[in-house]
Amino acid sequence: MTDRTSIRRELPTIGVLTALSLIYRIALVTGIDRIVWGDEPFYLWLGRNWLTGKGYTFTGYHDVHHTPLYPLLSGIVYLITGDLQMASNIVYVIFGALLVVPVYLIGYEMYGRRAGIIAAILASTWPAVTIAVLYWGTMTEPPYFFFVYSGIYCGLLALRERGRLPYLLAGAFFALAYLTRPEAIGYLVAVFVIIAAVRLFERKLFTRHALAGLALIVIGYLIFFFPYAYYVRQNTGEWMISEKAGVTYVTSKSLAYGDTVTFDKMTWGLDKAGTEVYFFSPESYNVSIIEVIRQDPMDFVRLVYVNTRRFVDSLLSTRLFAFWLVPLVALGWLKRPWPAERLKAEIYLLGAISPVLGFLVFFIQDRYILAILPGLIVWAANGLSEVIEWLVATVDTLWPSVKGRRWLRNTVGALPVLFMLVYLAFTVPIVVQAAQSGSWRPEHRTIGLWLRDHTPPGGTVMARYPAIAFYADKRWVPTPNAAIGDVLRYSRLKDATYWVLDERETVKLRPQFAPLLNVQQTTDLIPLYVDTSTSERLVVYMIVPR
Repeated sequence: MTDRTSIRRELPTIGVLTALSLIYRIALVTGIDRIVWGDEPFYLWLGRNWLTGKGYTFTGYHDVHHTPLYPLLSGIVYLITGDLQMASNIVYVIFGALLVVPVYLIGYEMYGRRAGIIAAILASTWPAVTIAVLYWGTMTEPPYFFFVYSGIYCGLLALRERGRLPYLLAGAFFALAYLTRPEAIGYLVAVFVIIAAVRLFERKLFTRHALAGLALIVIGYLIFFFPYAYYVRQNTGEWMISEKAGVTYVTSKSLAYGDTVTFDKMTWGLDKAGTEVYFFSPESYNVSIIEVIRQDPMDFVRLVYVNTRRFVDSLLSTRLFAFWLVPLVALGWLKRPWPAERLKAEIYLLGAISPVLGFLVFFIQDRYILAILPGLIVWAANGLSEVIEWLVATVDTLWPSVKGRRWLRNTVGALPVLFMLVYLAFTVPIVVQAAQSGSWRPEHRTIGLWLRDHTPPGGTVMARYPAIAFYADKRWVPTPNAAIGDVLRYSRLKDATYWVLDERETVKLRPQFAPLLNVQQTTDLIPLYVDTSTSERLVVYMIVPR
């Protein structure tokens, strides 16, 4: 069990593990030629604009879709480096390496030093936690995981009554996680409920100490949550935990059934006024998820069923946590009897990592449920620790002469961990291939750099893929899924200068744009460049102003 003295004693170990994780992540981020795509440009633009005095926006509206902590972190680093992608890489390296600290401490607190070290090593090298993040198009995962698991660790200390400070810190860390990604509200609720339930079972809930501790969790959360909640209220007119829940449910529901066409129309179609795409329109701010579910409860039931099957398939896959690792977790759980403190801790950790189940209401992807993985890694590390103990004891029994040779016993003990690391190395190609299956492609960077180098500074790029505008170093507006005439009217409202069309989007999602691939000048569009380096062309048009 941890206390101040034991934590101080473990600082050298924590420092070494964090440094090794830092070196590994630097090697990854400098060795992988990644593309900034998906939501990542949104966060980076928000941070740059916010910290350079242009407001918390990149669309022209005050942004309430994207919580502000990642923009703040990347924006601060941008002020130092002057390079948005480098800023994102640095945040990835620092917070990814720091994840070692809470993972080690959770393992150490629950199972001992050896399990903590193994958990830290695995968290530092697990491909889904380290490599896949570089391809997923958000880069919010490293700080998010660090804050979530720091909160879980502090909650564990609170559960074990290590003073009142852990309560306050747990709430603060969960608030910082929320400000990184709003679904983190689930961790606050889960930890609060578990601690309250344990205190009730212990007949301590209505004591001054227990009630004060629970109050401190809420206070720690509100200190960081309230300013952003007030900002959201100013721009939506309502107090809400997440403005994004309703619109995400409505737009992403079709993805659970594999209907990308409907998703694209609902998300990127024009709003009723025809002046904004629905996802960024104020019309999407006040969608009530409860009301939508009440209108068709059976559709909600079907959605949860489909997502549950997808959740199991995704989680117990080679990409995340292969099914053959489940017996390893079971070994760690069941080899030793559970005293009361162990029982409470296991129930706590199980409940604390469960909020990812909230995605059953929306849509399941590997990156959405990845936050459960560090918790599973702690359990797997304990299983490996039990395997090591069995293996060393067996060798001692069969060859008594080994007992006096510490280096040989340590080598034997290291074999299970080495086996696990070799296995993880072999899964890297599978993880990378799956992570690369998004809508990004290197040509988006190529065409963006062409625009940067062959057009005047400034201007606005209209494209379905924000990566193009990011590399062009120009403002971005999304291309609506609408008729060409409506798109052109929208583009002029947005002062769009260029329209970049990817043939990929015309094949299934937006066939109405296919005629524009037959490049010719019109009264509205002047062709500037065609990229034919792959079978899927990219066409750059200049939009004629009116």
